[in-house]
Amino acid sequence: MLFSTTTTERSLRGGSAAASLLLAAIVLAVGTGASAHRYDEYLQAARIAIDPDGIRLELSLTPGIAVADAVIRDIDVNGDAVLSGAEQNSYAERVLRALSLRVDDTPAPLKLAAANVPEATALRRGDAAITLRAHAGTARTATGAHRLSFRNLNASHGAVYLANALLPDDDRVAITGMTHEVDQRGLTVAYTVRASRDWGWLWLRQTVLSGRS
Repeated sequence: MLFSTTTTERSLRGGSAAASLLLAAIVLAVGTGASAHRYDEYLQAARIAIDPDGIRLELSLTPGIAVADAVIRDIDVNGDAVLSGAEQNSYAERVLRALSLRVDDTPAPLKLAAANVPEATALRRGDAAITLRAHAGTARTATGAHRLSFRNLNASHGAVYLANALLPDDDRVAITGMTHEVDQRGLTVAYTVRASRDWGWLWLRQTVLSGRS
């Protein structure tokens, strides 16, 4: 499920509590539709979390049945039919090197935090996801307006893309706009950072999210 960039930007402009909660609903809706993909596609879904102290990224890679063997061969470089820990980490690092992340036009290199690669038999079913988690540790972001740019340059095996920003965990961060490339390969996020916490916003956010559980 994709959504209108124009509508989203209009709704988020100003960084209000209502806009942030709307963003949460959009991201939840996108997440529920991301698992549906064609058998000949390699779905690559990026979720980006913005904090005052850095950026966190989760990338889910789901190969369809028709491309699963090609993806497995990319991971299993020695061809022994075992996806070893070293091969998993090596593949994860290659994928991360093809991701571009910038904050205010300054490169923010991603460092691998964890890689979870299912067994080959699970990948061949076409519904198992490789999950990579990474972070970009940056100097504490100054208060004010900022811009994050993300692009996925992994183009192998019929790749299709999703990219979205998550509702910030820290209420000092407010997302004010998002612009997607047409093919979802790239995403630009406008956001602001406040110096102090907004306890009213935090209470409202917790109330709404509790009601969803």
